[in-house]
Amino acid sequence: ITCPLCEIICRVISLKAHIRLKYSDEHPVHCPLCDNSLKNLMDLHKHVETHNDSDAYSCDVEGCGFTSWASLTLRQHYKRV
Repeated sequence: ITCPLCEIICRVISLKAHIRLKYSDEHPVHCPLCDNSLKNLMDLHKHVETHNDSDAYSCDVEGCGFTSWASLTLRQHYKRV
């Protein structure tokens, strides 16, 4: 079935979850380390990485020094440079 809001195609059983996660302003998942609230557990997992004292991902290009808490950000960095 096609989502009426973004035209993504998904299964009927997934449409309700898709709309809730993508378009809802609800943030029912709370971070145990700060006052932030997030939409789902995946977002919480990514958010909790920001509480680490050290950066988990770093660019391996000599002399760059770029670091990030998330692997996605590092991949985006590689595409830019």
